[in-house]
Amino acid sequence: MTSLTIGHASTRARVLVIALITAIAALAVILPAQGEAKKKGKKKTDAKVTVMTRNVYLGADLSPALGAATIPEAIDGAGEIYNEIERTNFPERAVPLAKEIKKSKADLVGLQEVATWYVQMPSDGGNPGTTGIGTDATDVKYDFLQELLDNLGGKYKVVTDQAEFEGELPADIDGSDATGGGPLAAFGADLDARLVMHDVILQKKGSKVSAKKSSVMQEHYKNVFVADVGGVPVTADRGWQSVDAKYKKNKKSKPVKFRFVNTHLEAFGEPTIKEAQAKELTKKGGPLKTKMRTILVGDLNSALGVPHEVGTGFNSGDDGDQLAFKALQAFGMKDYGTGGDFTCCYGSALDIMEAPFDHTIDHVLANKKAKAKRIKAFVTGNDPGEITPSGLWPSDHGGAVSKLKLKK
Repeated sequence: MTSLTIGHASTRARVLVIALITAIAALAVILPAQGEAKKKGKKKTDAKVTVMTRNVYLGADLSPALGAATIPEAIDGAGEIYNEIERTNFPERAVPLAKEIKKSKADLVGLQEVATWYVQMPSDGGNPGTTGIGTDATDVKYDFLQELLDNLGGKYKVVTDQAEFEGELPADIDGSDATGGGPLAAFGADLDARLVMHDVILQKKGSKVSAKKSSVMQEHYKNVFVADVGGVPVTADRGWQSVDAKYKKNKKSKPVKFRFVNTHLEAFGEPTIKEAQAKELTKKGGPLKTKMRTILVGDLNSALGVPHEVGTGFNSGDDGDQLAFKALQAFGMKDYGTGGDFTCCYGSALDIMEAPFDHTIDHVLANKKAKAKRIKAFVTGNDPGEITPSGLWPSDHGGAVSKLKLKK
């Protein structure tokens, strides 16, 4: 009896062992298949990303103040600037600018010269940064960003907004020294006008591209232009901003990650200033010094060497005008911009209808890691249909739009 019981037990054990081996074998087949299915569910795909750079124009040429030899001349110059801001009417210009952005369907937009203008009346003498007296003007006259967002109708949101150049001066807006007020009344100061310029990155809502706000970086350049305003040094702060983003075609696709950088290089002073700023982008701590796919947009104030008619007011073949662009090329950035169309510039009054764009300083560049291919590119702001009811171009620049394929 005992040996029979043991025999039955051994038989049962063998059956259990065989069943266990069979189950393990089945799992060995099923689990890799599931893993493979899961792996196949996250397919690598090319990313199709549309980007735009748009200088919206601060509203006036600052030269009358930046080139003033004395404070009284600067006050007169500030009056000219203020009156030009009124004439170039940003609330009106914001309408076609917003239409351009919406029509472009850009996933990410880099904006430059997004101005906030403040006033103070009567004048208290400016502020300590320029005249050495007075306080900051705080009454908002024009808020370019808010005007633009209102006209975009919720289609875009702000990823990051960085304040750049700031300056304030008393302004003689009626050209008469007899009507001034405050401590500089003798020079005709009617009010104080303060400008704060911003660079902004926008993201299209509902886009397949999403920007990670926690990844935002932004810096001011160490190399800067310092203006002499009536004997007072005024630093023209400019900078860059970046955000890491990803394109995800659908739930089953693997995201394609990339960095988006927006900048505005110096327009005044020696060309070597903007060249040095461009090189800052490529050094340690700069946004281009990365292993990530990277797209750079912005007003580089540096032209491509494209021939055009002599006498149009800008020599795009001049080495000095190309220094910043060439520095970025030397770093490995490639042009994916407008495909030969020009982006600049109308006069500061924005009302000269026959003035053509004759050079390109607004660019879309990408690094080698991006493996980018330009699908299409075009310029905005050069269509007479965009002219406002009072006869103004939307900006003194055109916008540059590029649809890129970032290969998997």
